Amino acid sequence: MRRGGSALWLAPPLVAVAAFALLLAFSLVRMIHVENDMRVDAEQNMLWVMHQSEVAARRLSETALLAELDKAEAGELALRFDILRSRFLLLNDGPQRRFVDRIGLGEDLDKLTALLDRIEPQATAPPQEGAQGLHAALAPFAQFFARAANKSMIVEWNELGGRLETYRDQLRKTIVALIGIMLVGGVLTAALFLALRHSRQRNRMLRQARDFSGLLIASSGEGIAAVDSAGNCTLWNEAMADMVGRPAQQAIGRPLSDLAGFFDLAPIRTGVARALGGDSTQLRLQPLFRAQDAPPLHVDLRVYPMLDEESIVGAILFLHDASDRHAAQRKDAETRERLEQLVGERTRKLNDALQRERSATDLYRNFAAMISHQFRTPLAVADSALQRLLRRGERANPDEVAERATRARSAIAGLTRLVESTLDAARIESGQIDARRESCDMAALLHTVCDQQRAAAPDARIQVAAERGMIALCDPVHVEQVLKNLISNAVCYAAPQTGVTVTMGRDGGQVVCDVHNAGTPIAEADRPRIFERNFRGANSVGAPGTGVGLFIARTLARMQGGDVVLRPCDSGTIFRLSLPRPESEAS
Repeated sequence: MRRGGSALWLAPPLVAVAAFALLLAFSLVRMIHVENDMRVDAEQNMLWVMHQSEVAARRLSETALLAELDKAEAGELALRFDILRSRFLLLNDGPQRRFVDRIGLGEDLDKLTALLDRIEPQATAPPQEGAQGLHAALAPFAQFFARAANKSMIVEWNELGGRLETYRDQLRKTIVALIGIMLVGGVLTAALFLALRHSRQRNRMLRQARDFSGLLIASSGEGIAAVDSAGNCTLWNEAMADMVGRPAQQAIGRPLSDLAGFFDLAPIRTGVARALGGDSTQLRLQPLFRAQDAPPLHVDLRVYPMLDEESIVGAILFLHDASDRHAAQRKDAETRERLEQLVGERTRKLNDALQRERSATDLYRNFAAMISHQFRTPLAVADSALQRLLRRGERANPDEVAERATRARSAIAGLTRLVESTLDAARIESGQIDARRESCDMAALLHTVCDQQRAAAPDARIQVAAERGMIALCDPVHVEQVLKNLISNAVCYAAPQTGVTVTMGRDGGQVVCDVHNAGTPIAEADRPRIFERNFRGANSVGAPGTGVGLFIARTLARMQGGDVVLRPCDSGTIFRLSLPRPESEAS
């Protein structure tokens, strides 16, 4: 039977615990005080210090007397003086000085310290020179230390007696506190015994209630399990045994996670934990795997707290087989999924058609922009060669005619290649084709582009520094177009009477080509946008162009696994083209 009334019966044990804690704390504090008082303070060794100081003063006085008689060894007088000096330094420092002041000898110590400073030259001089009168000057030191030793002994004996009396008082209090602790410990032991007895009664009542509940739910068609506050199984009906595949004999007394992996899932663990905390949980269509090859059951789980009046003693779980409902929902989901796939496929086809339409539009727009910017150089070369032939007229010899015609034809052939590469670049940008990549001699391509640029602009001064055997993995037509863009831009924006420097080399697994001119640097505000389509910086005012050259160069380089970047430079501008080297070359 539960005791009536409120939990007032807990008051005596609680008071006993509080008293136990107070008495124990009191005893501990007293013991700490005793331990601290028993420590030897620094000033309690002052009798020894005073005695040693007196010995040092007398030995110095004796050495001074021997020095007057010319019987002292060289350096002995200075050594004795240094020892006495160290004693004074010790007495004038920290707790030793405070002790001297406490016994009333601080003023005398200061006088002797000053006297010691005055006789230092005599003590450190050669014995024959400084010993005269030193013995008489040292007479007050021995007297002072003798008096100080007597006072130190008296003070220490008085303090020792006081401490012993204090120790006796504190030990008496500690003994009383220990007796109180023993009495309180007995009360606590009795309270513990009563609590254990009460706990056994409660457990017996819980077992009886469990047995009665088991009779009520044994015939239920739902799987029912119960756990105590520690999470161990206390109830396991036949329906639950059929669902999980574990008999009640194997389930009772064990944690649910040991019975089936289903109960170790995070939602199940959370539901049980919430039920033990007082909240109910409902989970629908949770998969329950009974055997490795068997299809899972899909169950609805309900978890409720089990209450004993106002306290929670465990949790109860109800499992309902909802596999038929799950099969129906799955069939509905498959039907919806097929419909969504059909709609998605149709949507992708429409998006692809729209993308192709946009790609065609971008192709024509990019093609027109590239024609206006890129075809000038080969047309200028062909025009220059034909104009010179016209000016020469009949004066031109066959070799000159052949040379000019060959140059014009080469420019027209380059124009044809440029048309093809421009179309390819536009298609690549719109996602229609891929870039062609093969091993190319970059040095040869660079010299070809520089020769064409010199032919188009005879006044341009282009210096080339490239090692032989610069092999890159790229599309030669696209790379030629990138180099033309970079070099023609460098020539166009170079300062008057300056040249363009083109340097090619290796940088790790890449071939790099730096194009540098000494023109007006690109403003910091323009640098982030310099590679945008149709953007022209502040330094391009008055220069021809459409603002797509650098955009085309970077696009073509990146399509081949490379890049075009603007490098920092103190004077002028440097653009770097980087292209990957073949794996064999890079290694």
